[in-house]
Amino acid sequence: MNDWQSTWLGRRCLPRDLSDFEIEAFFTFTGNERRVIEERRGSALKIALALQIGFLRMTGRLMEAVRMVPPALWRHLGQQFEVAAPTLASLRAMYRRRRTLFEHQELACETLGFHWLSQAQRRALMRVLREELARTRDRARLLQFARGWLYEHRLIVPRERELRTMIAKAIRAHETQLARTIVGAVDPALLGEWRTILTRPRESGATVQSWLWAAPAKHSSRQIEEVLERVELLRQLGVERHLRELSDAIVRRYARRLAARAPAVAARIAEPARTIEVACFLRHCLLVSTDRLLLMVRRRVADLWRIAAAGVDAKLTDCARLYQELLGELARLASDPGVSSETMREQLLSLIQAHRARRPRSRAEIVRERLIEGVRPVRALLKALARLPWQAVPAHPLLEPLGVLRGLYERDRHDLPVSLDLPVGRVWRAALKSPDRERALAALEVATLLNLRRALRNGTVWIEHSLGFRSRETLFIPEPRWQQSRRTHYRRLSLPTDPKNFLDPLIERAKAGVAAVAEAAAAGVLKIDDELHLTPLAAQEDPKIEKLRVALDRRIGEAQLPQIILGVDAQVRFSWIMLGREPRSASELLMVYAGILAHGTALSAAETARMIPQLSSASVRAAMKWAGDERRLAQACSAILAFMHRHPICATWGRADLASSDMMSLETYRRVFLARNDPRRQTPSVGIYSHTRDCFGISYAQPILLNERQAGAAIEGVVRDERLETTQLAVDTHGYTDAGMSLAPGCGV
Repeated sequence: MNDWQSTWLGRRCLPRDLSDFEIEAFFTFTGNERRVIEERRGSALKIALALQIGFLRMTGRLMEAVRMVPPALWRHLGQQFEVAAPTLASLRAMYRRRRTLFEHQELACETLGFHWLSQAQRRALMRVLREELARTRDRARLLQFARGWLYEHRLIVPRERELRTMIAKAIRAHETQLARTIVGAVDPALLGEWRTILTRPRESGATVQSWLWAAPAKHSSRQIEEVLERVELLRQLGVERHLRELSDAIVRRYARRLAARAPAVAARIAEPARTIEVACFLRHCLLVSTDRLLLMVRRRVADLWRIAAAGVDAKLTDCARLYQELLGELARLASDPGVSSETMREQLLSLIQAHRARRPRSRAEIVRERLIEGVRPVRALLKALARLPWQAVPAHPLLEPLGVLRGLYERDRHDLPVSLDLPVGRVWRAALKSPDRERALAALEVATLLNLRRALRNGTVWIEHSLGFRSRETLFIPEPRWQQSRRTHYRRLSLPTDPKNFLDPLIERAKAGVAAVAEAAAAGVLKIDDELHLTPLAAQEDPKIEKLRVALDRRIGEAQLPQIILGVDAQVRFSWIMLGREPRSASELLMVYAGILAHGTALSAAETARMIPQLSSASVRAAMKWAGDERRLAQACSAILAFMHRHPICATWGRADLASSDMMSLETYRRVFLARNDPRRQTPSVGIYSHTRDCFGISYAQPILLNERQAGAAIEGVVRDERLETTQLAVDTHGYTDAGMSLAPGCGV
């Protein structure tokens, strides 16, 4: 079932109008269906049965309403069966006998293989609803999911009221079980403290709930200290020790529900929702605050290096220092009256030889010296970081320096003991063995900060109460669950269970590619020296193609954006997907368009409302929340992409299994936490990484940080796009080709 079809599931009657594509998709019949229909006596009964079969295929329900049938549909059915179709007729007019209607409904179910919902299937639907509750709690989306599941299993979709009752029952059972898990894992006294602390006011006047949820505006020392304070408070409350078994999606969902309410209103929420929301809110705040802290620390360390490296010219700076030292030595010799001329000549020769043997320091050495001298302002940050529960891969060299620093800070020591031999890297050995032990401690602090930043980046050091900096093992599917569901994942990725069956075709393709390169090199088409040189292709200019292009442009003509939006929505009905139902009024339809336009043009709700006089800024703001639903927006975009690729002309634009991906810098506000300074425009921006099909159309997009490695984002987009298969992806890996190429085949790319 395609995304565009989900808008029709569960409808009781036909709409006032249907597009030509929808009529062709639902009311064009196979040979077996035509035989069943042709067996009816009379043209009216043939068309009526065809209408029942098409409606059941379109909605998954039996047609019982008496609304008028669109004339275009009557004409289409009449042309298929070569009978005279009525121009205006209702379902009541087609069925004089009620029993005939029931017979046609039963025959339509038998022809398409639909059945009524049994008790066992009802229990199965409840199970999949509880599983889907781990992803979303939105009742409209759950209703759409239930209808889709019933349709895929060829079960007649019940009435909306019955489905909503089942969804409400599944939600109550899910939340009851979730609350029972939380109450069983957390001490009642501690759980009571969690409930009361959120409404407690702080010195600034804000409640603890608002303070924990607020995102830092910068990565300054003050903001880092505030985030550290949040992490310390949540650790003191014991949040890190509980609720580890809950999925991140459930924790995020209930945390956002609580954050959307004012603290005074949230305190009046009934049980068990109050317990679930409070526990998930604190857990989510701990995970997010830890992520923010480590990201800010990485940026802070990078800033320290940048400031220390500013204006450093290693050659000139160190040559000037050596020159000053040489002048000092010469002045000392010249001012000594007791030195004979012969002795002075010997000392001058040895001094010249010694200075010629000395090499200038590198730029990195000078930067490290500056960092050692300027590490004192971040010592408080390092003290707080040393107290965090760091974990690492076995025998990681960073844990020992962190433990040493933690012990020195606890004893208020400002010098490094001489007997220590720490694995921080050979470039720091001279500084650690310096006679000045306070300087040696500063060198250890700088080395630890730099090594910590590197280890966080490559994932060898982590903190468990984190989302982006946790252990790699927790990011994978647990072993027992993998053994149960691995075949399902293999099927979704179209991968064989035997690695040999996967590798053999790749080896054959590699051999064929090498043979093709050798053949092209022997023929002179390809020249190989330090790099590959291909013979350029001659441009192919066909006057007929140019004439066809001009004719198409003239036929299409000019179009305004509102006309395009309305035209596409009339065909795809993406507004129905965004709302989860059919729009009830013109203003509701405008709200959907306004929300998408506001996000797409980076306009505020007030600015968008000025462009659309029928809507207020509050209405546009509510529509922007709808458009901010990632899964709903992705489903609408997928429906538009499928509509675009339905046209035969798309097959001439390129191959359906090829795609390319790249990042686009999107300007945003400086206060957005993921915003980084664009190096070209010098404005705060966020990267939008998009995957574009070879036959055009964006199939996947995700936000990423600027100046980050893009090989992982490229692979993730292919893996998450389950509806379109991508065999080859063109991407600029920015120097990480080997890592991307080694990981991609294991992900099915």
